[in-house]
Formats: sequence, structure tokens, C-alpha cells
Amino acid sequence: MRRLPVLIAALFLAAPALAQEDASYDPYADLVVSDDVSALPEPVRAMREQLIEATRTGDLDSLQPIIDAQDTPPNVSFGRPDDALAYLREQSEDEEGRQILALLRNLLEMPYAVLGAGSDSPNYVWPYLAVADLAALTPGQTVDAYRLVTAAQLADMHGFGGWFWWRVYIGPDGDWQAFVAGD
Repeated sequence: MRRLPVLIAALFLAAPALAQEDASYDPYADLVVSDDVSALPEPVRAMREQLIEATRTGDLDSLQPIIDAQDTPPNVSFGRPDDALAYLREQSEDEEGRQILALLRNLLEMPYAVLGAGSDSPNYVWPYLAVADLAALTPGQTVDAYRLVTAAQLADMHGFGGWFWWRVYIGPDGDWQAFVAGD
């Protein structure tokens, strides 16, 4: 992983199996982008739907049963806070966490990318923009980005060289791996 950019290294934090399988494996070589939810494996599709349903409640605590049902809670910060929901509530622009729920739903309603599609352990990431070459966005992809971030935020990410805004990862087994922002 020494030769990979910081952004890719950060992505591997959410997908350790890919990083450990083969140090020379490039998960971007077989990247798939799609908006076809029916193409997702059933466990991934089910988790996505559970998360979307939780956002519809308007209650951040509705995510707790999803977290509790997993062996490992999702990573919500690269510092891995002990209480994921408390951290998300702190990050929300409102005290109830509704803004973070809206953000989560907006991400999950965007097209997704399959990171490591040719591997035994692909990971599903929303939005696909998290793994896109921001310097090569089409006009339509730029519109997708503006659905999530401001022009100033996108310009900052162009300057950085990659997406550092919020993204969601779900593993092939349906585990909600991460809901993180940052590089």
C-alpha cells in the first residue's frame, strides 16, 4: 500500500480484506459504477434498504438496531469513536441528527461503485463519486456531485485530488462497514 495515494489508503480502512489479499491488487482496475439496485447482491441490497428505511423515520436512533445486529459497528470516523450515533449527532447540522439522516439517504440514492468487483470481497460504495477521478467528471457526473456538495466544496476536492466528503461502504455480506467523511 506504500505506493497508493492517501485516498486509496483511506478506502482500504473500510475494506481491509482487499488490502490484505494481495499488496499488488488494484481495486480500481475493475471498478464498476451502476445505478441498478437490482444488480446488488441481496445482502447489500437489503442493508441499503434498511438504512434508507431508518432515515425515513427522522430518528437517528433508528440506526442503532442496524448497528447492534452486526458483529462490528460501522466506522463513522477514522478515529473510530466508541458511540457511532453520538458522533453522527455531533456532525449533524441539527441537534436531532436529521440532517445526517438526510445526507445518508441522499448518498444511498445516488449511483454506487463496486470497489474490487473482480475480487472475492468487493465493496459497495455510495456515492460512486467517492472513487471517481474528479478531474475527469462528465457534465452529468458534475451535476451528481452538485446534488451532494457545493461548488466550493467540489473545488476543494479537485484541489485535494479526490473525494473527501461523506461516503457509505457496505460489504458483500451486507455489513454496513462505514459512513465516513475526510481523506
